[in-house]
Amino acid sequence: MGHIDHGKTTLLDAIRETNQAARESGGITQHIGAYKVTHQGRPLTFIDTPGHAAFAAMRSRGTKVTDLVILVVDAVEGVKPQTKESLDHIKAAGVPFLVAINKIDLPDAAPDKVKSQLAEAEVLVEGYGGKVVAVPVSAKTKKGLDQLLEMTLLSADFLDLPSKPEADLAAAIIESELDRRKGPLATVIVKAGTIKVGGDLVAGPTSGRARAIFDENGQNLAQILPGEPGQILGFRHVPPVGATVTSHAPEGQALEESSVRLRGGVAPAAHLEGETSNENEKSLKLILKADASGTLEAIKQNLEDSVTLVSSAVGDVSEADVLLAQSTGAQILAFRVKTSSSAAKLAEIEGITVTSHQLIHELLDDVSQKVLKLMEPTIDEDILGEAKIIAEFTVGGQKIAGCEVTAGKLTVGDKVHLVRGQDQLLDAKIKSLHQGKDTVDKVKKGEQGGVAFTTELDFKVKDKLIAFKKPITSL
Repeated sequence: MGHIDHGKTTLLDAIRETNQAARESGGITQHIGAYKVTHQGRPLTFIDTPGHAAFAAMRSRGTKVTDLVILVVDAVEGVKPQTKESLDHIKAAGVPFLVAINKIDLPDAAPDKVKSQLAEAEVLVEGYGGKVVAVPVSAKTKKGLDQLLEMTLLSADFLDLPSKPEADLAAAIIESELDRRKGPLATVIVKAGTIKVGGDLVAGPTSGRARAIFDENGQNLAQILPGEPGQILGFRHVPPVGATVTSHAPEGQALEESSVRLRGGVAPAAHLEGETSNENEKSLKLILKADASGTLEAIKQNLEDSVTLVSSAVGDVSEADVLLAQSTGAQILAFRVKTSSSAAKLAEIEGITVTSHQLIHELLDDVSQKVLKLMEPTIDEDILGEAKIIAEFTVGGQKIAGCEVTAGKLTVGDKVHLVRGQDQLLDAKIKSLHQGKDTVDKVKKGEQGGVAFTTELDFKVKDKLIAFKKPITSL
């Protein structure tokens, strides 16, 4: 765990001798990954949790299924906000931890400064009045990695963790997704018992049978023992992240498969949200589709209060999503999923906006901009001039607005908003401007003139005209 860009995934890459970081969008871990490595003949399972602020819930979930946490801190940047947030999760879960001070190969590395900052955050490491182990490491040069793994194993020995493969099954789902080809997939960590191919499984409202089990490299496994990770194929629907996997349903719990069938293998709990906002308040209506349940959860928890989530689910954007958007007036946000060709064609016909993103912070920034635009429709416009309507008259059968320009200027060809009180009513375009008997190109601040529009505009005295243009960057 640790702050974004402090090298958590890169450090794990060095331990695994893989290149997972390069495969993540923008170099930022978007999901929880669980990986098994062997050191000195002993197995270790690592859970890599995202560092971005939006993934606080995923980091919290990570601490709850671990026996030991490695807190990664950049030797140059030191303790940052998400470092402290990670510490809060660690303390709340009551999980023992050690510290990896990463990037000591950099010229500005200052491990002692990091230890001092940790002390200020009430984490006392060895040599600074405490017993928390702090190991200086470099993911780039691999310096200190053996010591880090040795200290991890020593800590595990001290904890004396039991392994009960014959006990009743208890596993935690740390990620789930809807694979386009395979169907619902769930990444689990087994805490007790054993998951075997062919075994019955229950997780929250869904159930199934382990048709296949894979490791992080996609290789088939016959079983998953306590402390080991694995990806399971066989649930009827995408199970909820954080659910406990057992081999049978608790007494009295009903499973949704007995009465409900949904297209696409998505569990009912992940579909229609039913969230509403005050009808008198402006609200951005969204349909959210994501590639994994953990990501879906993180996005939902970081949406603004002015967002009404019409629906959220794991999987590609479908025609059903477009039809739902059309009937509810919602926009569709897609995170790391595709839009089917038929859905894209339908969206174009119905004028439905489908926006795709690969990075969580870009998606949240986009939502903020959409909310801002909803609350203030002219937020992305350049105001050219303002005028108040002081009279109305008809010339040659055409309705003319007698105006006094109060700011900027009005120019022939300008687009204008018609504003009445606090409400923006209609838009029009200036066809011609008149001052007395003269036709002019523009009317400046402090001047009066008559305005004719290209279309009939139902204006009234005391209404306001706002001339505007869209910036080139917004086109």
